[in-house]
This record gives sequence, structure tokens and C-alpha cells, in this order.
Amino acid sequence: MFKKVGSFVFTSFKYFCVAHCVTEHVADIFLCSGDSMEPSIHSGDLVIIQRFSKMIKNVDKGDVIIAKSPEEHNKFIMKRVKAVDGQMVRRGLNYQVVPRGSVWLEGDNHTNSTDSWDFGPVPKGLIHGRVVCRIWPISHFSMKI
Repeated sequence: MFKKVGSFVFTSFKYFCVAHCVTEHVADIFLCSGDSMEPSIHSGDLVIIQRFSKMIKNVDKGDVIIAKSPEEHNKFIMKRVKAVDGQMVRRGLNYQVVPRGSVWLEGDNHTNSTDSWDFGPVPKGLIHGRVVCRIWPISHFSMKI
């Protein structure tokens, strides 16, 4: 009896460790909330994010990323990378140069998005991963976001 329980616990622990490593270093699934990325991504959509892109710094202009919020560190934000370090961004007469080691993030819904125009450039260390596809709803499945 104890041998079976011990075997079950050990096997469960192994699967938990594998699942943790996958979601921490390879890929993860996120449920989107809010409308700052509309019309590209809607509240309630499920997306898969690629985690290893943050380790190899493979984040480029135009990518949709998940990052820790620079304002509320217990929340995540989903935004599009508008510029990477050294590039300039402009809105009207306002210009900003993105400092080294940072990215400039903006929501696709400019009228309803809190983004880098509000909190400034975001350090690359806050990036959690890059969105690679939308998996839900099935009718809106897309590899290009």
C-alpha cells in the first residue's frame, strides 16, 4: 500500500517538474483580458506564448509580447513592440528614443490603452514571452497576430 502511494507521489512530482519547466522556459498559455489590443486580440482569447525568446533576446518590432506591468508588478500586460533599444518613436510632436535594454510597447487600440506613452520604455527583463498564436476561440485561430 505505502509502495503504491509512494510511487504515485513520485510519478506526480516528476510530471509536475516537467510541466513547470515547460511553462517557465518553453511555452505557456494566457487568457487575455481587457480591450487594449483590439481588434487584433479580444478579451477572453487564449494565446500561446513562446518563453525562450526572452532568454535569447529574440523580440523584434511588431511582436506581441506579455510582460510584467511596470506599474503593477503582480499583473501582466499584453502589448505590441513598437520600437527596440536605440529606435525613435513619435506621436504627434512627442518624440522618445528607446534606451538600451528596453522596448517601447503600445496597445493596438490607441484610444483605450495604457502603454509606454504612459509608463515609458519597458526593460527587456520584464518580458515574459512572445505571443505566437491565438488558440481560442477556435473560429479566430491564428498563427499571425
